[in-house]
Amino acid sequence: MKFKYLLILTVVLLGCSKDNEPAVVEKQETRAFTMGFTAFPYDLTVAAQLETYEEVAANGDIFLNHLDHGVPWGEALNDTPFPSEVQNTLNATKTGLRPGTKILLTATPAGQNRKELAGYWNNEGSHQDLPAFWEGKSFDNVDVITAYEKYCKRIIDVVQPDYFAYGIETNASFQKDETAFTQFLVLAQSIYVSLKAAYPNLPIFLTLQDRSFENSHEALLETSKMLVQHSDYIAMSSYPFLDYNDLQRDADPQLFATTWLNDFRNLDVTKPFAISETGFCAEDLVIDNLGVNVKASEAWQKQYLEKLFEAGNMLDAEFLIWFVYRDYDGLYEKTPNPPDILKVWRDNGLLDGEGNPRLAFQEWQRWMALAKR
Repeated sequence: MKFKYLLILTVVLLGCSKDNEPAVVEKQETRAFTMGFTAFPYDLTVAAQLETYEEVAANGDIFLNHLDHGVPWGEALNDTPFPSEVQNTLNATKTGLRPGTKILLTATPAGQNRKELAGYWNNEGSHQDLPAFWEGKSFDNVDVITAYEKYCKRIIDVVQPDYFAYGIETNASFQKDETAFTQFLVLAQSIYVSLKAAYPNLPIFLTLQDRSFENSHEALLETSKMLVQHSDYIAMSSYPFLDYNDLQRDADPQLFATTWLNDFRNLDVTKPFAISETGFCAEDLVIDNLGVNVKASEAWQKQYLEKLFEAGNMLDAEFLIWFVYRDYDGLYEKTPNPPDILKVWRDNGLLDGEGNPRLAFQEWQRWMALAKR
């Protein structure tokens, strides 16, 4: 499905008054950023995966290959072939992409809690238990650094990305003064220096979160300031429909400031800014075990997308990635004992679980039709 609209979109630029109302209105004719999705499937079927790839390829000009699966530690360290699950995932990256589509490749040495060593990625699946050799190893362990450096270079060579993030949401859980963070900084410095020497023209960076269960806004900024020393970009993961200080607040975009990303943008204004992951729920989000009860709507999702695009233009963002393309109701229902956290992004799709376009999808297409400046 391909959409080609010729459109001049009137938008409200940032620069707000104290009551958060727009101060300046201009005619929007271009966008600063490339825009796209990750191919996270809506169901646990081959057909759903293929359809997702097709739709993602057709409706964006950048593609995110999000390798948050663990690391094939032993194979990387010993220069042996990757498990077929890993190699097939890498080989599928460019499936169906249009000529000129950019690729963002992201990987991480940390697990899903963002503060311990990533699990093993093999033919049994993602986040498997670590083999005995790797148990208890810290981020600054010489074998960990060597293996992860080799892994990064191998996946870069296979995928040939336009951008590469070697750590995902790296500020999310660490405390500034804890030992694990000091050890992670050792790894980050080593990997960053090595990759920049090997790929001098490839943007190499870490991604950051703008909010977290583990840290306050101020704490996130403190660790981020230390991390961006080892990063070409300031690349943000942002899901502001969930306010960790008020887990029962409505997902109304008017409830958070238009400048919600500016503190991170200003960590280093000499570096390019990007939005590596974002999304917004279009249906109510209730997770009893976590105390989450958020009212949401399709209209609010669209309002967030408008707000996001305006912020992306104002901050001159390099790229913007939406997670997910279509609600993954089918995948969630077929996942044995799905973790509660899997509910958070289930209804972020620009298409609902039945594949029907939401209002935000129309807004996405309007911005896709604008020329990139």
